[in-house]
Amino acid sequence: MGQQQLLLLVLSTVIVGLATVAGIQAFSENQAQATQDALIQRATSVATDIVAAHNKPSQMGGIDVTSVSTNSKVANAIGLSTASGFSADGAGDGATCDIKTSSNNSGSYSSGFSQQVVVNCSSGDGATVEVGVDPSADDQIETVIVSTAS
Repeated sequence: MGQQQLLLLVLSTVIVGLATVAGIQAFSENQAQATQDALIQRATSVATDIVAAHNKPSQMGGIDVTSVSTNSKVANAIGLSTASGFSADGAGDGATCDIKTSSNNSGSYSSGFSQQVVVNCSSGDGATVEVGVDPSADDQIETVIVSTAS
């Protein structure tokens, strides 16, 4: 082989290697963003269900979020079997969510919500999202991204 052919071979190998590394890095960044998006979607979905249960008459299974005293009553009203550790579908293995009412919240979350109910979703890689629900406010649902995956 001539020197020119060897140079082109080495150059193409380097370019393919760099493209592979860039592709792997882009995949990792997109995976972290997808996890965070799934957490936001799940927490917002649960918060929307809570607002709907609050707006439903008690004769039809609705609850008054401003006076409910246990997390499990909120979870049962929206069709969940438990208020803690339920799955955050689409956010990867080990991603879970919790529901906390204001009487059980007492500053346990970092965002300092003053809402009646807080939905906290976190993934196994460190991403955490909190959604606060305050049915008496004009803007009933507030989302805070507490931390993102690394």
